[in-house]
Amino acid sequence: MRRLLFLFCCCTPALAPAASVPDLQQVQAALASEIESGLQGRSMGTQVAAAMFAPRLNALPWCVPADDGAVDCSVGYERGIKQGHRMMRLAPQGNGWRLQSTRLQAPQPPLAELVPQLQARIEELIAEGSDASERAAMRADFDGMRLTGLDGCELDQANGQLRCALLLAFDSGHDGQLTVGLKRIGDQWRLDPLPVN
Repeated sequence: MRRLLFLFCCCTPALAPAASVPDLQQVQAALASEIESGLQGRSMGTQVAAAMFAPRLNALPWCVPADDGAVDCSVGYERGIKQGHRMMRLAPQGNGWRLQSTRLQAPQPPLAELVPQLQARIEELIAEGSDASERAAMRADFDGMRLTGLDGCELDQANGQLRCALLLAFDSGHDGQLTVGLKRIGDQWRLDPLPVN
């Protein structure tokens, strides 16, 4: 498992930018519009209280495509002393965006995007072995290791990126699990350079 931790020590290259997504000001405008429409007909006191305690958005780490042209975004917010990230779904509307939902689970990246990255890191790690015997031992350690699934993906509340448990299986018959960070770069998920644990 110790060698497994080193799989994620190298940074990954930047990828091409993703398709059109809202910027932070557009997300804040969509949220403000949703709050305003929900307050129509309410008392002035309710409207003032809602304005005082409305979240202020401060980060938009990434968005992924959703259904019918909408996007699901990780959005950073402040509300009083509380800070964190949450998922929001937004749909294009005119020249802006409309908030559809703030009750979303974090996405689970497709294994097809992560398997080649894991395999490439294994080969890089083996190539860094100091001699042939060390490289052979490392290859034996990783021989037959497979990424079989992801479990418990959630937003990291500090930076809005994903944290997921990689489920691993080995030809020897034992299983393993490693929680790592996942970054959205361009239109793909990338393993973060360092594992979470």
